[in-house]
Amino acid sequence: MIISFEEKDRAVIEAKGISIIEFKQRLYNMVKTIDDAWKILEKWVDKVTKAWNLLTEKFLEAVDGFKLVFEQIKEAYHYPTLCRYRIVKIFSKCTGTDIRFSWKIIFKIKRWLARSCC
Repeated sequence: MIISFEEKDRAVIEAKGISIIEFKQRLYNMVKTIDDAWKILEKWVDKVTKAWNLLTEKFLEAVDGFKLVFEQIKEAYHYPTLCRYRIVKIFSKCTGTDIRFSWKIIFKIKRWLARSCC
């Protein structure tokens, strides 16, 4: 990094009792410190973002688990259930897998399906 000063800047710097070389070294160290702080901040932001995404994903999975429980309660009392629950129930009977396992698979598939407004 090249830093150049004019004569008026040199006069101001030397009036403070610092040589030009010392001033440039201090300036370089300050820039390096700011750069290091910026890198630490970026790492921290990445960690917070990953934690937030994990938290939201787990929260959505928990809410989806509650939906399954409510659908099972609806079915027990002969209320109309969601189409998703009917598919999961048939799928789990045919394959012999647990209803919760099938419910989670369909939740993950459903999140990534494209929706068309046509």
